Amino acid sequence: MAKQLKLNIKNTQIAEAVNLSGLKSKLAKKKAEQEESLEKQEPATKKKTAAKAIKEEPPKEEAPRVRARSKSAFAETPAAVVEAPKETEEPPAEEHAKEPAEEVDLLAPLFREVAEEPAPEEPGIEPIATFEAPPPTEKKPIEAHKPVPPPTSPAVAPSARLGPTGRHIKDYLRPKPQPPAPKPKAPQPHGARPAPAPLTEEGKGKQWPKGKQETVAVPLEAVEEEAGKKGPKAAKFKDFRDVKPTKRTETKQFDSRDRQGLRTSEDEHERRRRRNKQMRPKYEEVVVRPTSLTIRAPISIKDLASEMKLKASELIGKLFLQGVTMTLNDQLEDDTTIQLLGHEFGCEITIDKTEEKRIRVTDQSIKEELSQISADKLQIRPPVVAFMGHVDHGKTSLIDYIRKSNRAAGEAGAITQHIGAFRCSTPSGDITVLDTPGHEAFSAMRARGADVTDIVVLVVAGDEGLRQQTLEAIQHAKAANVIIVVAINKSDKPNFNAENVYRQMAENDLLPEVWGGQTITVNCSAVTGEGIPQLLEMLALQAEVLELRASPEARARGTVLESELHKGMGYVATVLVQNGTLHRGDAIVFGQHWGRVKTMHDEYRTELQEAGPSTPVEITGLSGLPIAGQEFIVVKSEREAREISDVRSIGARQSTLVLQQKKKTTTESLLLQSNEVGKKILNIVMKADVQGSLEALRAALMKIESDKVDLVIIFAGVGDISESDVQLAAASKAVIIGFHTNIESHAEPVVKQYGVQARLHEIIYHAIDDVKLLMAGQLDKIAQETEKGKALVKATFKSSHTGIIAGCQVIEGSIHRSNHVRLKRGEEVVWKGAISSLKRVKEDVREVQKGMECGILLTNFSDIHENDILEAYEVTYIEQKL
Repeated sequence: MAKQLKLNIKNTQIAEAVNLSGLKSKLAKKKAEQEESLEKQEPATKKKTAAKAIKEEPPKEEAPRVRARSKSAFAETPAAVVEAPKETEEPPAEEHAKEPAEEVDLLAPLFREVAEEPAPEEPGIEPIATFEAPPPTEKKPIEAHKPVPPPTSPAVAPSARLGPTGRHIKDYLRPKPQPPAPKPKAPQPHGARPAPAPLTEEGKGKQWPKGKQETVAVPLEAVEEEAGKKGPKAAKFKDFRDVKPTKRTETKQFDSRDRQGLRTSEDEHERRRRRNKQMRPKYEEVVVRPTSLTIRAPISIKDLASEMKLKASELIGKLFLQGVTMTLNDQLEDDTTIQLLGHEFGCEITIDKTEEKRIRVTDQSIKEELSQISADKLQIRPPVVAFMGHVDHGKTSLIDYIRKSNRAAGEAGAITQHIGAFRCSTPSGDITVLDTPGHEAFSAMRARGADVTDIVVLVVAGDEGLRQQTLEAIQHAKAANVIIVVAINKSDKPNFNAENVYRQMAENDLLPEVWGGQTITVNCSAVTGEGIPQLLEMLALQAEVLELRASPEARARGTVLESELHKGMGYVATVLVQNGTLHRGDAIVFGQHWGRVKTMHDEYRTELQEAGPSTPVEITGLSGLPIAGQEFIVVKSEREAREISDVRSIGARQSTLVLQQKKKTTTESLLLQSNEVGKKILNIVMKADVQGSLEALRAALMKIESDKVDLVIIFAGVGDISESDVQLAAASKAVIIGFHTNIESHAEPVVKQYGVQARLHEIIYHAIDDVKLLMAGQLDKIAQETEKGKALVKATFKSSHTGIIAGCQVIEGSIHRSNHVRLKRGEEVVWKGAISSLKRVKEDVREVQKGMECGILLTNFSDIHENDILEAYEVTYIEQKL
């Protein structure tokens, strides 16, 4: 509104400057004079004048479109006179077809009247030239859908200087908007303007049809009349040249950040970016949650939520409402819990068992696999016989007599501490012998021997009878459901008593054949060889009754008996092939480890290329140390073995996490730990030669019970004691226990450098006793006070050199200079300490007896009064027991 008001004011000022009212009166007079002159002239003169005006057209000063002027109009030269072309092209028939005939008849008198006006004679004003409109042509039929180009009508009109500015009021009026015309055939003269609609009474309100507007000169009266009609709309006129508004630079406010020099250009950039980010439209992502899932268990809460397209907090909240408290990384192992949790959110969850079947390789045991093989492919195999019994009852001696070897001489302490597997030939046939240790610590070895064996030979010393480990071996054999043959050894001794052994067997549900039972008993001697042939015959008979068969063509399956870490060959395992044939180069899987058989040896270190059923061999080429007692199976390729091993390792880690989850710290456990703060702890790093011995030693040490000392095994491994083991023991203040192993050469200086205790043992019960002593050594000794005598202070003497001396009389017992003293004043003990000096008269004495007087000087104490009592006592320290 303000802009339009300013334009209206400006137009009023321009009209006053031009003297528009005076100009109108002059134009009216001039028009009257022209009319009088036209009436006097003859018609011939009118034609000549009109022809002459057309031929000699004066130059027309164009009234240009409104544009900003840089200087006054008086300095400009008049516009060049543009001559109109003499011949004009005829408009096409299409335009005449569209043009109505009535319009042409109405407009023709106007143009004829304007053309007949004579030129003015006044020198100040130039005549206005007019043109006649072209006569209408005959209407012709036109083709449809053809573009109609507008005709180019040449029109040149002379311009007159009006007012001091040289501009007409028409220049300040906005022209009527016209549709864009097609490109004309002839060029339009410079400065020509389209003719306005006729101002006569008949043609009022009518306009030229589209494409028929011509550029003609208009009389001044029409211009003035049109200007009067359209004057008020001049306020909407815009200048030709668009002046771009100047950009206003926003001045930044100067605040405390600028004053302190804290503002940077990045602040403004960050603010704009934040503003743009807020203005961005936010699109809500539509999450499509699955209605069915197939997963493997166990699975963590986080992984299950990711599969169900949910937040983990939603699952945790749902479990919490059911009374189950779990966190983000806790494992869900119960199939029912997982499925119920999915049902709560409308998702049906299926537990995938295919991966478990794949990593198990087979669901059948060795016996079930043999039952499905046709009888044609089965062959008789040698029996596996395990010798079991109490320690020092002669098991290894019997085996040595059968094998004609001296294995017992190689064992430390003349006792077996390793499981042995041998293949030996006898007159009754080939047998595979397993020698198990008899010590109580090797219970797991005896259990493994009973599991893989066909027949158990229970060796009992005739002079001792059944012992603790003998009874344990009977339990293992019964649990494995194997046949028991009792060998009563040491029949060559004078105190041999078979009847006592029969009675003890009957008490343990083993009724001997001699007493009408089914348990075979053989009296034998490993020294003289008496009864050993009969023992071998009984074993062959039992094997024939059992009909032991296997398929050599099947893939090899068996059990790991023992494993160790060899310096040169790496991980070595002693395995027993129970079915199929194991070849060199086969890919095998056992537990979390895999391997490819590189070498294969028998008990005599003879290299083998294959091993049939019931054959014990040592193999190398393993990825890790297998656990004794694990089953192994041959797979198709090394790649498949590695994949199965990796999946099993992941499953083992998840199982460990589940166990840790079950052992969460509770308030009760924290209270128990706070009550056990006073307990001592003995840390142990344990190394053994083979896996079985390590397992036996660990089990024996964990059986040591003590309420005062806790035994913690921070590391247990197989192999020699290395430098890393020593550093671990030094960091954790532990003791290294080595069983049948040595310290590496480069680790010995490290042991001396850190001052670590490394104790090596060859016999297991020596190692156990040593650990017990170490645990007892962790306990503090108990101080015990023994009363020796009493002395009464009679007087005190002050010495400038020594201090206060107590003059005492011994009233009970004796006082020795090495004794400790309690100073009692009444019933209160004032001080405890040692005697600094003990004198009688002037001489130092060691001891003062009852009834005698003496001078006593206490160590760093001088507050002694008369009638105080000095009680002498002796301190002895007693070691605590576990």
